Amino acid sequence: MVNSLNNPQNIEIDFGTLRNGKVDILVHWNVTSTPDEEGNPVYNYDECRMNWVLPELFTSREAIQNYFDNNYDTGENILNWAKATKINM
Repeated sequence: MVNSLNNPQNIEIDFGTLRNGKVDILVHWNVTSTPDEEGNPVYNYDECRMNWVLPELFTSREAIQNYFDNNYDTGENILNWAKATKINM
């Protein structure tokens, strides 16, 4: 679990890694918060870094963000792909 003072987005895109239709993303789930000693929220969550192949040509960062937002837990269900990386046999 990750602890952070920032409330994470479902999917954060590292646009600096965007090359040849591939990009690194951070997928977050199970987000909860608890107050610290001063009453400020501390966010706890699961996280997975993945290198994702974009399925089509996108013309802007906003279009890429929309693709990920729309496919977080439906469509391509990126959330399930991220959770699957945590499975160990």
